[in-house]
Amino acid sequence: MPHPVTRIALGLLLLLAMPPVLLGAPAPLPAHYATGDEWLDAHLADIDRYASRHPAAFAAEVERYAGVPRDYVRGLLAQPGWQAGDAWFACFLARALEATCRSVVRARAGAGAQAGWSPAMDGLDTGTRELAQVRLALADSYRRWARPLQPDAALARALREREANTPEPKESPP
Repeated sequence: MPHPVTRIALGLLLLLAMPPVLLGAPAPLPAHYATGDEWLDAHLADIDRYASRHPAAFAAEVERYAGVPRDYVRGLLAQPGWQAGDAWFACFLARALEATCRSVVRARAGAGAQAGWSPAMDGLDTGTRELAQVRLALADSYRRWARPLQPDAALARALREREANTPEPKESPP
C-alpha cells in the first residue's frame, strides 16, 4: 500500500489533469470566434463540444436548416482553423444575410482565422437584424438537440416577440 502522502500527491495530480468541464468549471472560450458578442461566442464554443460528440446530428442540422450539404460542412471542418461553431455560424449567418454559406466562408477566410469573425462580418454588412436571426437560429438548434440554453435578455425578448407574432394554427373542421 502506497504511503498516504503518495496517495494524496497522486490524487492532486489526477485532479489537475482533469478537464475543467469535468470539474464543473466552464471550459475556456476559444479566442478565435470574436463575433463581438460574448454570449454568442460562448455558445459557438459549446457547439464545438456538441459536434465533437454528435457529428452526424450536427451535420444534419446544418444541412436541413441552413441548406448546406453535409459533405461541404465536413470539408469545412477538415480545413485548418475551422471548428464546428465556425461552420454553424457561417452557414446560419449566410441564411440570415440571404447569401451562400460559401460566400460567408470566403469572407472569413479572406479576413484570416486569427482575426475572428468581426472583420468578415463587417465586410458582409452584418447588422443587428441578421445577428438577431442567427441567435434565434441558435435557440432553435439547441431546442432540436434537446440542449439546455440560458438565453440572455436580448434573445429572451426576441423569442417572446417571435412567439407573439406566430399565428395560431387553424383547427381543421371535423
